[in-house]
Amino acid sequence: MERATMICVAVLSSVVLFAPAASAKPVKPDKPEGAKNIAAQQCAAAKQADKAAFRALYGPKHAMRTCKKGETKQAQSELKNAAKVCKAEQAADPAGFEATYGGPYSSNAFGKCVSMKAQAKGSADVEEFKNAAKECKAERAADPEGFKAEYGTGKKGRNALGKCVSAKVREAPAPTPTA
Repeated sequence: MERATMICVAVLSSVVLFAPAASAKPVKPDKPEGAKNIAAQQCAAAKQADKAAFRALYGPKHAMRTCKKGETKQAQSELKNAAKVCKAEQAADPAGFEATYGGPYSSNAFGKCVSMKAQAKGSADVEEFKNAAKECKAERAADPEGFKAEYGTGKKGRNALGKCVSAKVREAPAPTPTA
């Protein structure tokens, strides 16, 4: 009887100890759900940063939907790049990696690393958008007619602000991934 009790206790304790590790989902950079979430966060932050420039860039109707569609592919490539950087970092120093991104109650250090790197890139993109919008608004305030002539298309050049922001964001140098 004593032996059966000990076996039951051993089995139950192993289930209790290893169940959280088995249920934790590893980050999969190839899955589109993570990229969609990051794209949604970036679009929301860009809209909050400068609503007028956001609407000018993505259109007056369904701007958020258009932004998410455009940003999802970029977010997916950012996730893949972050995963590569994290794998290299983990291979270089496994104990330091675990200490930096893991914790005593965490089994997903790799996922945390990828998430932190992708969010940092997203924050940099939003800051770049905000700066481009400020530059374009200053340029428009200095010479409204010249601004419309340079950036606007169509009869009235109403999309000049969006075209300007888009051009400024594209010409900005892409930051290199940090290791």
